[in-house]
Amino acid sequence: MPHFIDEAEEKEKSLQHQYEKQSVAQVPEIVQNNKEQYLAFHQIMMQYIEKVASLSSESRRPVLEIGFTYFDGDFKFEYYASAYRTLTKTSFYFFKKEKIYAVWRRCIITITNSAGIIKLTLYEKAVSETNLTDAIKKKQRIYVKIEDLNNDVALWLMDYLGYKYGQSEIIKQIPHRITL
Repeated sequence: MPHFIDEAEEKEKSLQHQYEKQSVAQVPEIVQNNKEQYLAFHQIMMQYIEKVASLSSESRRPVLEIGFTYFDGDFKFEYYASAYRTLTKTSFYFFKKEKIYAVWRRCIITITNSAGIIKLTLYEKAVSETNLTDAIKKKQRIYVKIEDLNNDVALWLMDYLGYKYGQSEIIKQIPHRITL
């Protein structure tokens, strides 16, 4: 009787074999072109993230962790940061209570099948240290032309990941008058 690990390995091998059969030619040409255009901006973001990550914890405060994920062959690039923040919540219009929250910020960039356009999603989640059901979530999506992505946009996104500005301030700074 085969062990579940052996069965899982066989399943993974068959899935990998099927994935390898799907060549880059099957990916729509527009998506592939968008990805190639976006990679220059990704390099800029990687450099800034590596700079911040190499700073001492005192220098990059309040950021505890910063990084990015990208899987080869995928069409999503994710940049993330985490921190502890003290947030003030108001109840009954005049009672204010400060709580410490663990906060995660993500900037997810998805390559679209529209020529020269990417989808930028800014996501923030905060969870109270004392009450895990006390969570705050914010999510905004915009569509941006790849040609508008430059060093200034990268710095604005780093300000968002570095907890210098909120989503609304960042959205105002990034050119995005596109609808799909």
